[in-house]
Amino acid sequence: MLLPSRKKKKIGIMTETKTVMIVDDEPDVLLSVAQILEASNYRTIKAKDGYECIDKLGAEVPDVLLLDIMMPGLTSKEIISEIEKDSSLAGIKIIFLTAVHSLEAEEEGLLASKQVIDFIEKPFTVRRMLDAIGKAIEI
Repeated sequence: MLLPSRKKKKIGIMTETKTVMIVDDEPDVLLSVAQILEASNYRTIKAKDGYECIDKLGAEVPDVLLLDIMMPGLTSKEIISEIEKDSSLAGIKIIFLTAVHSLEAEEEGLLASKQVIDFIEKPFTVRRMLDAIGKAIEI
């Protein structure tokens, strides 16, 4: 598989690897998405629920957040609300990666945040996910 060249940003003579946080309560999804991204030269941070996501965001700010909607604990709406309250997290681009349909998410008000830039329904193709992340990083 050819890797997209847009995942690294040149800074002088150094390149900065982009970081993607994956938040999903399904261990298989978390692991497989992380493996795909790492094979595509992204750094990954994994969180199994909203609480772990918020905790890890306190230590490191990713470039992109892949967020499942249906998880136990904190709702996606609460996670986004916490992110929006913290100015240090304003640059995070959020992409929903979920089995929920976009119309349902829109009705719940989940697409209202300006930080939510894409919506990928499961099942998805690797190309669709990598393209969405690449576009998010370019914004």
